[in-house]
Amino acid sequence: MEKSKKLAVFFDLDDTLYDHLVPFREAVKEVLKPEGENLDFADLFFKVRHHSDLLWPQYLSGEIPLEETRVMRMERAFADFGLTLDRAQAAEVQAAYIGRQYKIEMIQGVRQQLDRFITAGHTVGVITNGPADHQMKKIVGLGVDRILPADRIFISDAVGIAKPDPEIFAYVNRKTGTTAEQSLYIGDAWDNDVVGALGAGWKVCWYNPHGREPRSAHKPTHTFSNYEEFAGLPIL
Repeated sequence: MEKSKKLAVFFDLDDTLYDHLVPFREAVKEVLKPEGENLDFADLFFKVRHHSDLLWPQYLSGEIPLEETRVMRMERAFADFGLTLDRAQAAEVQAAYIGRQYKIEMIQGVRQQLDRFITAGHTVGVITNGPADHQMKKIVGLGVDRILPADRIFISDAVGIAKPDPEIFAYVNRKTGTTAEQSLYIGDAWDNDVVGALGAGWKVCWYNPHGREPRSAHKPTHTFSNYEEFAGLPIL
């Protein structure tokens, strides 16, 4: 990126601005009351996200209702761990999980980075997949709506295009009067965030706090594990 030009800097929401694992872990503990400390919540939640991504195209096409998608991802993720979760339990975990997603906090260092780009005069916003009302409640819960203008917040169900389709990134460029060459996306999901944004010609900073392996030959512009590390990247 040419340092003399202003950038478009857009962030993913889930697991990029806040840690999705926190409400998930608390929901599982409340509903299932697992014994001991042997359950790897991080890997289990990674499976939930994986199955959510696999089911999402069927939700978008109208094949599966939203609530069914959410319950199925729980059932399949727990099954991958060899854990039996019946339909009622899966729905209960999902309900408890959703209920906690509106009382969340930004990951340490995120607010400082948002302020950094805004103060420097860059176009800063959010691009997230999900139902408009649900995602907006999270954004309000985090206070992001008080930092960013409404026309810089793009939610897939409101736009009608979802990551990893590169068209959602092109749509954001058109709506904000920015160019792909001067655009940067920060996100944690390999397929939706890294592959999608690169496909649109954007630069990408892959947030990888758990040291996950790349899922394809795509090359993020930068990889970072925390926002202190992100602050030191040669972006500006």
